[in-house]
Amino acid sequence: MNEEQSIQELRKQIDALASEMRDQQQRLLRLHQELNRLQNKKPGSIPPPTGKPSQNFRFENFIGLRVIHFVGIILLVIGLSIGVKYVIDRQLISESMRISLAYAAGIILYSLSWRLKKNYQLFSAILFSGAMASLYFTTYAAFVYYGFFSFAVTFLIMVGLTIYTAFESIRYDRQEIAVLGMVGAYGIPFLISANNGRADLFFSYIIFINVGISFLSFKKKWKMMGWLALLISWILFISWGSLKYEEKDFWTGFILMGILYLLFTVNVLAYRVVRSESLTMGEIQQLIINNLALYVSSLIVFGYGEFGTHLASTTGCVALGMILLALLSYLFFKTENILQQSLAMQAVVLVTMFIGFYWNGFFVTILWVAFSVVLFGWGIISHRSWPRLAAILLMIVTLGKLVIFDSSKFSPIQKITGYLIIGALLLILSFFYQKTMVSRIKTDENESSNMLNGEQNA
Repeated sequence: MNEEQSIQELRKQIDALASEMRDQQQRLLRLHQELNRLQNKKPGSIPPPTGKPSQNFRFENFIGLRVIHFVGIILLVIGLSIGVKYVIDRQLISESMRISLAYAAGIILYSLSWRLKKNYQLFSAILFSGAMASLYFTTYAAFVYYGFFSFAVTFLIMVGLTIYTAFESIRYDRQEIAVLGMVGAYGIPFLISANNGRADLFFSYIIFINVGISFLSFKKKWKMMGWLALLISWILFISWGSLKYEEKDFWTGFILMGILYLLFTVNVLAYRVVRSESLTMGEIQQLIINNLALYVSSLIVFGYGEFGTHLASTTGCVALGMILLALLSYLFFKTENILQQSLAMQAVVLVTMFIGFYWNGFFVTILWVAFSVVLFGWGIISHRSWPRLAAILLMIVTLGKLVIFDSSKFSPIQKITGYLIIGALLLILSFFYQKTMVSRIKTDENESSNMLNGEQNA
């Protein structure tokens, strides 16, 4: 019997065993059904529980245990905020009474959460988060709007509230506390009063809140908090930059932008550096969005509120920063291929944009061609496919620019030069690309052949 006949015989035996297993499974299922039928026929017998709650019961639990109190505490805080704004607008109570009542509301919520913690822990956690949000803003308002506290006293109170909220969030072991407290701390200032124009104070407050959020996000692996903090903080900063930023605010904007960027970068990379955990796709996406927010904010800060001012120089500086980050990722995170590729791709896009912003006409075409050659060479040397594909894509974009936009502007010499250079380079890139692919295919075939020979010898 040769090897092929042996394989056929083994396949027949496997098919026979599989068929027999299916028959036995069907017989076992029929026996279970018969057993259940006989048990249900006994007088006074109760059908055995299935162990799976009904769909209606699960939906009712979701509404009753999670949605109702979540909406309730939000409505309560909004109602209190609108009520405070109402009495402030109509000067019904003095400034000291406003702060006293606000503190009293927060203390009442905290007292209720403390009394209910033993028997109703989830409800207690929601009340506690609302209380902390109220106390956060009351302290902020007492300092910024009314000057009741000095900066040192306000800072100490904020430190105490942040540390205590973080401590209680860990004790409760519920992310709802941190999320609701954080949303309240961000949102309440906009509900009861307009800011007085002190962007440095407002964003210092936001950064201080973010420090506590980053600590909890890392300590308890509550990564959603990091996402929310990043999105809310950058939206607030970019909105301020677009609407109220002026040239005199340059150093304020520059320092605040740098602190926000470093804080969220550290928050994302902390899992990798401290705990040696591989970065997830969500964390890499968070880092990419943080880089994009830095670029948009840089356009605002260095353009003094106008996106078009200093566009080329700002793009070039951020591109250098992305190149540096990509190099650092290659040096210190050698196994994080997706991170390296993402940072390098951002750097490539920014360099391409910088060339387009800084030069014009024929120089852009030539520099894009040169940059695509560098990318392709890098892809060949490093054995990475994405730089080669990026080079080909950039070359196609350059050709499209030459045909669609530059044909009517270039001189005949420039058009001839551009077409000849791009055509020749596309042919050269195509040749090297095919050569690389053929070499890789041969290598894979040799490896497969060696493995097969090894298995046969074994």
